[in-house]
Amino acid sequence: MLNDENSILTLLVQNPYKVFCYFNVSPMMIKEFEDINGENSWKNSKPQLKVYEVINGDAIEKETIYVDPLANNWFIDLKKDGIDVFVKFGRVLENGKFVEFLVSNVVTTPKNYQSQDSNLYYIDVSENFKNEYTEESQEFNSSVEKKN
Repeated sequence: MLNDENSILTLLVQNPYKVFCYFNVSPMMIKEFEDINGENSWKNSKPQLKVYEVINGDAIEKETIYVDPLANNWFIDLKKDGIDVFVKFGRVLENGKFVEFLVSNVVTTPKNYQSQDSNLYYIDVSENFKNEYTEESQEFNSSVEKKN
């Protein structure tokens, strides 16, 4: 958890009911935390993840997870499938106050059942392919012609 210059909190979907959370807190962020909350506040506080579900644009807190102080990742079990979820990472001070300092990306978990729509859909990507790769081919062909 104390490795890098960059602080980061990232969620990855594992399955309909589980997301993987990776986090890293930079030494600079720890220093700022202690400057604001007092000397030794990092050592005397506990790391915590707060899980939120996004419903109609509103974030609703679903779960609070105390994590091991040495951990830099966590698997989060969800009670529902097909939801939008994000996580806040912070620490709980001795007085019980939660101080957040990282917010993850929002991920959407898949539904835990097969779609009833059995139709086959195609997306026409040829227009993008033609524009992007035709120009490159023309540049390549013209450079080959110049050499000959």
